Amino acid sequence: MVRDEDTLLDMVLSTNNIKLPLLGRILLLVVLLFSTLEGGHSLVAPPSSTRLQNRRSSGNNDVIKPEAPTLPFNVKSGVNPHNWIGQYQPPNYLFHSTSCVRRSNVALRSSSTSDNATSPTQETEAPASITMIVGIASALVGYLYCKCLKIGFDLLWRQFPSSNLSKAIPASKHILCIMTLGGAIVATLSTLLFPTLFSAHDYVHVLSEESDGDDNDTNKMDKFPGVKKMFPLLGLSLLTSISGFSLGPEAPMVGAGSLVGVNLGRRYIKSKEKSGDNSGINASKLEETFAYAGAAGALTGALNFPLAGPIFALEFTSRRAGLAGAAGKNWDAVMLASFAGMAVIRGLLAPTAHIGGHFTYRKAAIGLLHGREMVLAGLGVGVCGAVVGTCFHKSVSLLKNAIWSKKESSRAVVIGKKVLLAMLIGYISTLFPQTMFWGEPSMQCMVDGQCTPFSATPHGIPAAMMQAARVNPNEPFASGSAALQVGLAKFSAIALASAAKFPGGVIFPLLSNGASLGHALVSALGPILPTATSSLVSPMMIMSFMASLLTSITRTPAASVLILAFTASGITPLSALLPGALMASYVSVWVSERLSKDSFFSYSE
Repeated sequence: MVRDEDTLLDMVLSTNNIKLPLLGRILLLVVLLFSTLEGGHSLVAPPSSTRLQNRRSSGNNDVIKPEAPTLPFNVKSGVNPHNWIGQYQPPNYLFHSTSCVRRSNVALRSSSTSDNATSPTQETEAPASITMIVGIASALVGYLYCKCLKIGFDLLWRQFPSSNLSKAIPASKHILCIMTLGGAIVATLSTLLFPTLFSAHDYVHVLSEESDGDDNDTNKMDKFPGVKKMFPLLGLSLLTSISGFSLGPEAPMVGAGSLVGVNLGRRYIKSKEKSGDNSGINASKLEETFAYAGAAGALTGALNFPLAGPIFALEFTSRRAGLAGAAGKNWDAVMLASFAGMAVIRGLLAPTAHIGGHFTYRKAAIGLLHGREMVLAGLGVGVCGAVVGTCFHKSVSLLKNAIWSKKESSRAVVIGKKVLLAMLIGYISTLFPQTMFWGEPSMQCMVDGQCTPFSATPHGIPAAMMQAARVNPNEPFASGSAALQVGLAKFSAIALASAAKFPGGVIFPLLSNGASLGHALVSALGPILPTATSSLVSPMMIMSFMASLLTSITRTPAASVLILAFTASGITPLSALLPGALMASYVSVWVSERLSKDSFFSYSE
């Protein structure tokens, strides 16, 4: 028996009457999902509108019994009937009352459910099955993207240096040459072929616009382009990250995931229109729900953020320490999409991968933290993070104004400027190799003050390439000055890459930057900090600085702390460290709002 909420996902993964191996079902699901995005068959089989109209005109209150559905596979031969997806029409269960006809359907409320301007008959609920498909599809995009990141890094920084092709490049110049070449390729492609990329900035700008329930809301979601725009975004950001730039996959995942969600939503709406069952559908509200769900699924699949990912996607569209009105109403859909994606990635594609974080904060395994210490450190570090974060986005703004004039420059000039900036970032990275890459695989080096050698991390590069390093990346910070130098170098590398308009995210780069600056702050305040080795003040200050710096930029206080919680190792005493980090994170947002009316991301609210 198949109800109208049963979808292609239910049929493919069903274990009843279908003799197909599990791996075959997964591969079939992936193919069908992405063929749908490219304009193939309808994602959801349209309901029978004729039967619906007949029952509405009837006075009979009996429930319609569904007809036996046609299976997508021949049970005996295993052959998929031609065009089954477009032909299959699941029957409706209709329940009649004296006042209305209501279809029995499992659905999640979208942002327009409580709007007074919405018609009582208007469909403003995202079907749970479609939301799960959005979460799974976007999680697959994130999962495959991170696999490509690992492969690209291994080819460029492990295998290429040992090949004959690299012998002409001096080892001490290897970082500069690769980053300059990578920057030149990205600059050329982005300027000549892809001058406009849909990014996390667009995601924030569009979804932060509060809807008022009128027809203008449709124009809001029309700003999301087709799914094909996802591929240049992912490709260029991939080249940027593996070339050594201090930009990560987080922003591309938000942009790509939201595009997957919106375009799957559009396919669903079109299938309803073809069936004639689209009366009262609020397409803009459904697309908005799927945009949030897609962003959450992609973050979950790429970075293993089972709870932090969806909360980040929701908090991201508000400039304040809270959720935008539309974001809060999409909570259920975002959570469902995230957990559906996590179930497929962690349960099927990576079933043996370990769950949990791996960052260990120095001296944090055993220790004590008093209430007064937590409050004072949380408040103070929160203010420091807000000041540094405000300086960061002000610096990026000033650099953009200085580099990119309002007068339109020729393409050759634009490419030349980006190449020169890539060369400058490469020079900084040559002097401070620990500032390279997007941060997450090598962040343990910064978290414990380089007690973990940079070469021992997954992003470690051959020692011969680090001969010109001003601060040895394989030895602990000798002083607060060493930590400050690394922190300022990381700050400059992120700001220059962002000002040069290279595609990529800043979540883990800023967390890594916050860790090195946190060590400098701890060293500077050493005489007034507790001297007992059991004190947790120092690791709490470092974790709080990481959270507050990131929050000052992204305005995601809860998600930032959850990211640190899920990436921490099992021996980290989170119950003692998180309260102070959470306080610093929220203080950072409140102080940042008062320090500057501008922000790193452009909000419409």
